[in-house]
Amino acid sequence: MTRQKRHHEEWNIYHVMVRCNNQQMLLQSGAIKLLLMECFGKFQERIGYKIYGFVVMDNHAHWLLQVQAKQGLSVVMQKVLLSFGRYYRERKHFIGYFWQGRYKSVGIVTDRAMQEVIKYVHENPVKAKLVGQAEEYVHSSAKKYLNGRDDLIDKRLVITRYGDTAGSCELIKA
Repeated sequence: MTRQKRHHEEWNIYHVMVRCNNQQMLLQSGAIKLLLMECFGKFQERIGYKIYGFVVMDNHAHWLLQVQAKQGLSVVMQKVLLSFGRYYRERKHFIGYFWQGRYKSVGIVTDRAMQEVIKYVHENPVKAKLVGQAEEYVHSSAKKYLNGRDDLIDKRLVITRYGDTAGSCELIKA
């Protein structure tokens, strides 16, 4: 039986998850977490995709991305993950695979699913008992929804759909 061709809208929203190889704590350093965030930012400018939320933990990361169909999620993730992995290996004299297998992604097709994913992503550090509240975790978009402007994430769609800062506060608390 042949596989059906994927149907692509002009823009697609995905919850993307990546894990360090063998669940190693390779993202433990704050500087390395910032580097991964910067890598997503660098390719965001070059390729043109939107980031609605993220969290970078010690051994994995979650991203909520909206990608144009003509670029495709695989192109975005290939460029970001290969670039970051290459840089990490050179800088840390690391040998082997940085990422465990391929990234995982789930398409977001409803407003409710998007709300749930944003809450899930932002609550990751709280569930891991790293912080008491989501906005306390530095390497996440939770705090960015509550105060101020951030060039990495695009808050417009989320705030338009779910409300202003007060509504955003509900998005980062389960």
